[in-house]
Amino acid sequence: MQKPLVPKVAQPRVEDRRPPSELLAEKKWTIKRKLVQNMLARYNYLYNARKKLRLITHNVSRQGQDNYNYLLPFYPYSLQNLGLSTGDLDTVIEKASINIQIRDPRSKWIDDSYLVIGQAYFYQGEWDKASRTFQFINTKFAPKKKDEYKTVVGSSEKDQLSIASREKRKPPFGYFKHTYARNDAFVWQAKTLLEMKEFDQARSLMNIVEHDPYFPKRLSGELAEVRAYALYKQERFAEVIVPLQIAVKSKGNRDERARMYYILGQLYTNYSHPDSAVMMFHKVIKQKPDPMMDFQARMQIAKLDATREGGSFDESLARLKRMARREKYIEFRDAIYYNMANIVLPKDPDLALQYLGQSLKVESSNTMQRALSFKAIADIYYGQRQYRLARNFYDSTASVMPPEFTDSAIVNKRKRVLNDVVIRVEAIQKEDSLQRIAAMPESDRKIFLEKMAATMRKEAEEKAKKQKDDADNGVIPQDMANNSPLVNNMNNSAAAPKNDDKGEWYFYNNASKSSGFSEFKKRWGNRPLADNWRRSQSGAAAANQPLQTEDENGNPTATANASKAPSDSATAQALAKGLPLTPDDLLKSNVIVEDAYYDLGKLYNDQLDNTELAIETYDTLLNRYPQHPHKTEVIYSLYIWHTKLGHTAQAAKYKQNVMTLGDSKFASIIKYGSLQDINQEKKKEITTAYDSVYVNYSRGNLEGAMALKKAADSTFGLNFMQPKFDLLEAMIIMKMDTCEFGRQAVVNVINKYKQDDAVQEKAKSLLEALDNRAALVVYLSRLEIEKDKDNNVVDENISIRYPWQNPEPKFENKLDSVKIQTAVADSIKLAANAALKVAPLPAPIKPVTIYKLNATNPHFVVLSFQRVSKAIMDEALTQFTKYNAAKHAGENIQVANFVLAPQEVMLIFRLFPNEDKALDYFDEIRIDAEKIIPRIRPSDYTMFIISRDNFIQMNSTKDISGYKKFFDDNYVTQ
Repeated sequence: MQKPLVPKVAQPRVEDRRPPSELLAEKKWTIKRKLVQNMLARYNYLYNARKKLRLITHNVSRQGQDNYNYLLPFYPYSLQNLGLSTGDLDTVIEKASINIQIRDPRSKWIDDSYLVIGQAYFYQGEWDKASRTFQFINTKFAPKKKDEYKTVVGSSEKDQLSIASREKRKPPFGYFKHTYARNDAFVWQAKTLLEMKEFDQARSLMNIVEHDPYFPKRLSGELAEVRAYALYKQERFAEVIVPLQIAVKSKGNRDERARMYYILGQLYTNYSHPDSAVMMFHKVIKQKPDPMMDFQARMQIAKLDATREGGSFDESLARLKRMARREKYIEFRDAIYYNMANIVLPKDPDLALQYLGQSLKVESSNTMQRALSFKAIADIYYGQRQYRLARNFYDSTASVMPPEFTDSAIVNKRKRVLNDVVIRVEAIQKEDSLQRIAAMPESDRKIFLEKMAATMRKEAEEKAKKQKDDADNGVIPQDMANNSPLVNNMNNSAAAPKNDDKGEWYFYNNASKSSGFSEFKKRWGNRPLADNWRRSQSGAAAANQPLQTEDENGNPTATANASKAPSDSATAQALAKGLPLTPDDLLKSNVIVEDAYYDLGKLYNDQLDNTELAIETYDTLLNRYPQHPHKTEVIYSLYIWHTKLGHTAQAAKYKQNVMTLGDSKFASIIKYGSLQDINQEKKKEITTAYDSVYVNYSRGNLEGAMALKKAADSTFGLNFMQPKFDLLEAMIIMKMDTCEFGRQAVVNVINKYKQDDAVQEKAKSLLEALDNRAALVVYLSRLEIEKDKDNNVVDENISIRYPWQNPEPKFENKLDSVKIQTAVADSIKLAANAALKVAPLPAPIKPVTIYKLNATNPHFVVLSFQRVSKAIMDEALTQFTKYNAAKHAGENIQVANFVLAPQEVMLIFRLFPNEDKALDYFDEIRIDAEKIIPRIRPSDYTMFIISRDNFIQMNSTKDISGYKKFFDDNYVTQ
């Protein structure tokens, strides 16, 4: 046989790069392969992935510190703020993914691997990825018969819809059979939907699964837990109890069971089932939870036993006292005393204060409990109206409360407001005391003041003696020890000398420190520890100073000065100088009291939400000072507050009082309705309507302006801009007819809005113009209008001012003392004054514009065309779209046509985040426009930028020329 001339070349072998799972799927599924693949798939990568995921979630469940005084979070962590290591969870996903890729896809543990991946995504907060993974498990591993071509999820079984995979787990061998991860995926899908706040979808899925005849009973507890969690997230707490009772029975983790029992106990307590609550808290203790939860459960049992039927108040209190003495609960003694205070508070507030004091004295690092104790004391004093003490303890609460403190907003608000309240309450108390002393007979007053002066001198001597003894013994004053971080640091430092050490350095000599502190306090007072403390106090710091009466020159009166007299030299004569003994001093003292009561009423209602106390304060004000200058407002406030509380009879009485006190803005509000309770969108619509009326009026379109005003009246009714609308209507009528109708319209506005100072001023100036229109004729007859010699354009930059608003003119014939009277002008006076020259007009007043500058507002760039064909517009749109795609591909600049008016067509370039970005783009295309749209002449269009708010105004008024003038005046584009 002859050999071929060309030797045969061996073909290169093609490498099969498919994953091992695809290669294994082509092999025969024998019993041996089935056993090996199932064992390797379960005990290799999947086992390690599950173990690592359990470790991560177990550590997470022990993070954070709960506040047991409120409903506990359903889980001891927030999935949105887990702060988990992304690398650890990525490792879990990687291990499970490798298991899928290297094992036979017919293995029964592949679906479990996908489930682990979905759970890892869930804990990462990747809700979308987790949801898609669980959905994939649902469709990929749905049961399918051998003769079916593709899987169909859902079937009808026993006249019920079934989507679950049927598990055959009959005892005894059924318990050892493999479970379908697809059923677990339904529960996890519901959890994921809840975290995505898709409550309706989650509820729908849970309802289908719950009534599914094939849904396994092993997951009924987990499904009940998810349902309870869904209701808990929606704050439907009454409905949480039933599913949570089912869930807690199936929980295998002891810590999780204890938490669920504790939440059940809290829910039963809130819904007044104390017996069931006590039973739940006893179950918490049986679970042997962490020491804090065990202690809190015992606290709750003691509080419930003190109030429920069958319990004993004395026994509960005695039980807590025994706990406080036991060494096991030493670290919880602050919380024990706090709970003892809560138990005795309804019966004995003073005893509660003692227990709270003991709670604060106990050494503890629990800042949350210290904050609760401080706040409890502050609340007691607040309820007793001891506002100075309440303010001090709210301030202490704010200084120690952690960021997660639930009532932090209330604490900060009351601390701030009570400072103002204390100032006014003490001002009232001080002035009342001074007035009572001043009202005594002179002989009794003298004896009283001498006794007071003697007492003050004695107290001052004792205080000075004590300070001297403390200084000699090296004792630091208590307020200095508490407030000075330097002293605290020195006392806590190992290098700090002992109290009897008399070092030469100032800060090692306690006697020198004490003396220096006293001297500083005497000179500067109680200064807060802050930077720049020597600056003049203002704002909140100034509010801490007591109210003082001042004379006409702003100097403190004798009342204020008397309180500054040194206590060690107090005399009856010095104290008498501060008393309101004269009518003027008494009047000033009463003014202080009146103003304090007036401010207190507002503070109580507006800031502290204590309407009852506000009513009481204003009732006192009216009883003591019936002729208060703000009497109408006080009565109106009482009408509003009684209406708020549902006191119909009292509200009707005060309403009638407001109406009988004469025409006022408060009577108008009652008569026409509140003019200020309008939402922001409505306010913007009303403002835009007013601007439209004003623009038409300013452009001389009086009929159009009047029509728009009437349309606004019918559309919005009585509104917060009604005074301005009515004044503008009067101005329109005045321009249409300056005789009787115009005058009457202005007079009506003056009479209707007596309390609106701005409207009154404008209306009166208009009425003055009408009264002086004869002099206006003289003025206008002598007004010279100059023309430009080159183009004969009239110079319209003239600010018209009426002659009675200008300085009197200087006359050349030296008749400086002659004044033109605003009487009726006639031809004789016109002829006599013909030779007179008008004084130069002042600088023109800048016209009012409806457009505003706002650099941070989103902006548009606009090309405005006039009389351009549609074909040219379309070409410009196309060219600029191509330009932006080439030059600004990533900036998403959109171009669109916009028809403002039949003769005003625009190209709008949007949207630029601020003014600077819009100006940059404006400068760019202003230069390149001739190249981009060469067929359009530059004279056929104008360019400008405009903010979104100004564009809304321009579109409403169609005043493009007005905006162009605004643009030219405010932007430099050359």
